[in-house]
Amino acid sequence: MWQKRRIITYQEIAAIPTGENKESLVDVCHYDPNIIARYEKNDMLLYTGKRIFVRDTVARKLATANKSLTKNSKFRLRVAYGYRHPDIQKKYFEQKRTELRVSRPSLTDGELDALTHNFIAVPSVAGHPTGGAVDVTIVDAAGKELDMGTKIADFKNAERIKTFAKGLSNKQKRNRLLLHDILVREGFAPFYGEWWHFSYGDREWACFYGKLKSIYSPLKFEVRKK
Repeated sequence: MWQKRRIITYQEIAAIPTGENKESLVDVCHYDPNIIARYEKNDMLLYTGKRIFVRDTVARKLATANKSLTKNSKFRLRVAYGYRHPDIQKKYFEQKRTELRVSRPSLTDGELDALTHNFIAVPSVAGHPTGGAVDVTIVDAAGKELDMGTKIADFKNAERIKTFAKGLSNKQKRNRLLLHDILVREGFAPFYGEWWHFSYGDREWACFYGKLKSIYSPLKFEVRKK
């Protein structure tokens, strides 16, 4: 059903204890080379080059979802982001927080953190640095992205990027639901503030599914140069 779903708040995520099962990071295409892995940004070149990494279970679940997708159509998943180094997450968060401080000088530090989280997750609760979160869309047989109403990480219209935004065409709604449903069936938690963002094992996932704690915590990871 096409209906509005609630966006989980920073305060709710922060209340979830952090766990860590020490699961390794692997290439997002490790279990299915048919997944298209292509960064939307080049900010991870210093740490991982052009390869996108996620936790092992995340890679397995994406492979299962992709096989399910390709079985009934000529569509494939395209992953545009996975693991993000904590230093990058901190940089983005602080930049946005400083920007918002100028326009909202009356906010307390806690209020400012919560507001900034709506755009860039607070580093301590962010999913990408755990390797459990992915930014993902669907492409057709020609490699063209399905019409989702916006591109990934297009923040020009904060309302339109919400999964159940108003004003979408029926085709855009169907495409978003296709992505949503195929990943939720594999146990991913959707972030309804951004149609492209899904996670498994992080604190937002734990909050979404009512878990006592997360499976993953932030990691400092980089591919060693030979």
